[in-house]
Amino acid sequence: MDRCALNGFFAPAQRERWLDAVAQRRSVRAFLDVPTAEQLSALHYAAARVCLPGVRIILGEAPSALIFRKLPFVEQISGTNRFAAIIADPRKDPHATLHAGISGEALILEASALGVGTCWVMSFKRSGVAHLTLEEGEKVLAVTPLGLPAEKQGEGGKRKKLTEICAGDPAQWPLWAYNAAECVRRAPSAMNRQPWRLSYAGRTLMLSKGGLGADLDFGIAALHLTLGVGDRPHILRWGEGRDIISLVAEDEA
Repeated sequence: MDRCALNGFFAPAQRERWLDAVAQRRSVRAFLDVPTAEQLSALHYAAARVCLPGVRIILGEAPSALIFRKLPFVEQISGTNRFAAIIADPRKDPHATLHAGISGEALILEASALGVGTCWVMSFKRSGVAHLTLEEGEKVLAVTPLGLPAEKQGEGGKRKKLTEICAGDPAQWPLWAYNAAECVRRAPSAMNRQPWRLSYAGRTLMLSKGGLGADLDFGIAALHLTLGVGDRPHILRWGEGRDIISLVAEDEA
């Protein structure tokens, strides 16, 4: 299995900041206003530094109605004209789409830490991002609005029980593996399907495809997996077939 580009990519201070943000991040669709100048500056800085190979993130400005579709029984995104576009080029790296999930979620957790609301949107109006300058081979995979939430941020939406996404009893796993699994449980996914499964054997925690889902979703879960390990030394490797990624933690001295 190939080593994952995520190994050692983010600084410990970033990882700690984003882990703290996991509990408070939620999808926001109603905004009071655009982010402040200071928040936008910090997000531009982060967008330039969280991208793994094959990924770019562009912050843009456009009326939300031009980008975000109206969906039945779903609140229309409103109140901000700022957004971020998550872009991937599979020709530059075979794992570009997974990398896009990792990098996009890193930006979203950074936004949450800054008090900026976000919402992963994978079904959007292509015409609304047509003004972005893309390189040959690049494609916008997802967008997120950026703004000041109309309501105070709190814990995210409903999630499956941990036992529903784990093979075996996670309460019997080492604490680091349990914490990593719990962090994955909090990860956002399209339609909140949580299409992944976790298993543990030896020193290895495996994240696998448990159903239908986009590689973008699995990239998001992969970031949560490694954040949940905390500062414990570990190595990530891409899997094959239904196995997305494996995390091997070092034994404590």
